[in-house]
Amino acid sequence: MFRFLLPDIGEGVVEAEVIEWRVREGERVELDQVLVELMTDKANIEIPSPVAGTVSKLGFAQGAIVPVGAVLIEIDDGASAAARAPAAAPSAPAVTAAAEPPPTPRSPAIASAASSAPRAAEPAAGHPPAMPPRPGLSHHRAALAAREAAVQAVPAVRELAKRLGIELSRVEGTGPGGRVMRRDVEEAASRPQPASAAAPTAASPASSPDQLAAPASEPSSRSSPVPPVNDPPDWRRVPLRGLRRAIARHMHEARQHAAHFTYVEELDLTTLLEKSDALGAQKLSPLAFIARAVVRALPEHPSLNASLDEARDELVYKQKLHLGVAVAAPDGLVVPVIRDAAALTTRDLALATDALARRAREGKLTPDELRGGTFTISSLGKLGGIVSTPIVNYPEVAVLGVNAIRRLPRFVGDHVVARRLMNLSISVDHRVADGANAAQFIADVKAILESADFPDVFGPN
Repeated sequence: MFRFLLPDIGEGVVEAEVIEWRVREGERVELDQVLVELMTDKANIEIPSPVAGTVSKLGFAQGAIVPVGAVLIEIDDGASAAARAPAAAPSAPAVTAAAEPPPTPRSPAIASAASSAPRAAEPAAGHPPAMPPRPGLSHHRAALAAREAAVQAVPAVRELAKRLGIELSRVEGTGPGGRVMRRDVEEAASRPQPASAAAPTAASPASSPDQLAAPASEPSSRSSPVPPVNDPPDWRRVPLRGLRRAIARHMHEARQHAAHFTYVEELDLTTLLEKSDALGAQKLSPLAFIARAVVRALPEHPSLNASLDEARDELVYKQKLHLGVAVAAPDGLVVPVIRDAAALTTRDLALATDALARRAREGKLTPDELRGGTFTISSLGKLGGIVSTPIVNYPEVAVLGVNAIRRLPRFVGDHVVARRLMNLSISVDHRVADGANAAQFIADVKAILESADFPDVFGPN
């Protein structure tokens, strides 16, 4: 029996959600046939079968959370344990993805594989396990990974704890909301570690894998009992799954870490839009001009293109600008990233924004297109409303909210005339930047837009 463990996908991922099984128990599968679609907090991935055989058991139901190292699926490949043991010792081949997305409806993050994710197998009873290099976690380590994932700690602190051999679940956090800080890990490392903190050795007795996977003394937070509900008959409950669950977690993390404040300014876009309209078929969307104004103004405000390394208490200033543009996709909001946006012209930004928005709506974004942003623009176009208070796309420091353009009366000199006005809302992490930083940045963006100073589109003013 081939027992396939969820591989170490990298990027700090410790668990994945089962989005859709592509096979059923009792079904015959071939080598490299896609078994399941999983979702991490990074992207969707497809897991192909490393062997041919018959599906004996699906380890988790659709919608379940699978920790790295847990048995994902069991496949009867007809090989004997004796034949499997010597073959399992070398590094197994990497998991690869199908080149084209399947015809079934997809989430905005296109399914892709991490080329560094090797397969893992467990031989039948009576033979010592041959462990693969990275994903060959024991059941104990799978349970530990699930517990560690529930601890509040930034990636740098998790890496430090791993390096020092400290279980985060045993460290009392002194940061906000019980977050484990770097100093907490260092202090824990300076104390003698209890014997119970160490993972069991190969000789440690265990009555069953299940007992190791879920120790009675440390129940998983996911399995905690919840009180029964007595909803009115008109209420309908649906599971929080897929992209919506990932968004919920990310928003919770952003509000938990960043100290938000929002600043709003009114802009008069009349001149800019008149010039753009005069271009006829070559005119650009207001978002393209806003994006170009942002990338021109941002270098003068380095605190807004930065991040805070909480583990080291250091501010990280970033020279390159990777511009995230929030897009409303069918399954929820995604933020594809335009790399090196400062090097692009206004028309280049328009083309890149349109292309990413189209790919997001079609569910064809790759993981690389969804990570690494340093500043985000969020726009709902005509639905933008009068004002908004967008949530910072943590670990970024600032997000710009683009609101609706309206034709409203305003004084121009001594006369009241109709103008095309819009509000810009910027939310900022107050730990890194102050109100004056946000206000001056918006003032610079406002000056560029109101003067229609875009020589690459309109020529010199």
